[in-house]
Amino acid sequence: MSTVYDAVIVGAGPAGASCAVWLSLLGYKPVVLDKASVVGGLSALNPFQDVWNVTAPDLTGEEVSLQIQKSLEAAKVPVLLKQTVTSIQRVEHAESEFPLFKVFFGENNALMGKNVVLASGVKHKRPPQMPAGKYYPEILLGPGKHVYMHDFIMKKVAVLGGGDNALENAVYALDRGVKQIDIFARTLRAQKKWLSIINPEHLHIGDYNFNPEEMTVNGEHYDTVMVFYGYEPQLDGIASLNLALMETGHIWTDQRTAQTSVPGIYAIGEVANRMHPCVVTSMADGVVAAKAIQASLEAP
Repeated sequence: MSTVYDAVIVGAGPAGASCAVWLSLLGYKPVVLDKASVVGGLSALNPFQDVWNVTAPDLTGEEVSLQIQKSLEAAKVPVLLKQTVTSIQRVEHAESEFPLFKVFFGENNALMGKNVVLASGVKHKRPPQMPAGKYYPEILLGPGKHVYMHDFIMKKVAVLGGGDNALENAVYALDRGVKQIDIFARTLRAQKKWLSIINPEHLHIGDYNFNPEEMTVNGEHYDTVMVFYGYEPQLDGIASLNLALMETGHIWTDQRTAQTSVPGIYAIGEVANRMHPCVVTSMADGVVAAKAIQASLEAP
């Protein structure tokens, strides 16, 4: 029989890496798949210091990702990058005492595991006016390195969204020489911290019309549009499992074990939205799943 892993982990961000490292150190055999070219998930796209991470306040998200890579290497966890999971199927196997799962990825490739851990994270929500797959060079979708690298000097900028990311990045753009900035939000959800910095004249609360083809908001043209509509879970390749989902679209899990509605399938980190989403809570989720898998594998 081909190699059967104790857990096939989909996602090499803080949650998936934490689970993999713990399982390896506990004496089990995990493997990690990720469609990205580097480990770290969204952290790998963050060029700013993550001061919320109390163990590494001086490190940027990119540097945190390098530490994640070191941890995976030290724990001797195999990681397959640039691999997109296409489907996951439960299979019966005469040579195994456990029900097995077959995780298909790439072109006709598959791995076998006693458990599957979904740590695929989230992606930025696109405005409905922007077709999937179409690139708009002056529309910045969500926070990250693309904002850090953008030239804002003397640009007329529109910010869409009323949460923390929207206002924090508006402040970032203001500090980098914009000519004009307008923030459009149907409702304001941001912390008072950001609201105290933003001039109320820049805020436009209520419905608005966005046209990405003409780069206009309410008919007014902008040089750059920054969109912060939040995140949605990445659920590609798991439709065949028929997992229970929450009203938000995230994967439902048992709070104690991180197990989904299908025994042997776990979901951790932001794809399950189990706790306030950040690097630290995602890593904690990985530990929860690893210990639950250990308990299931060691059960008499």
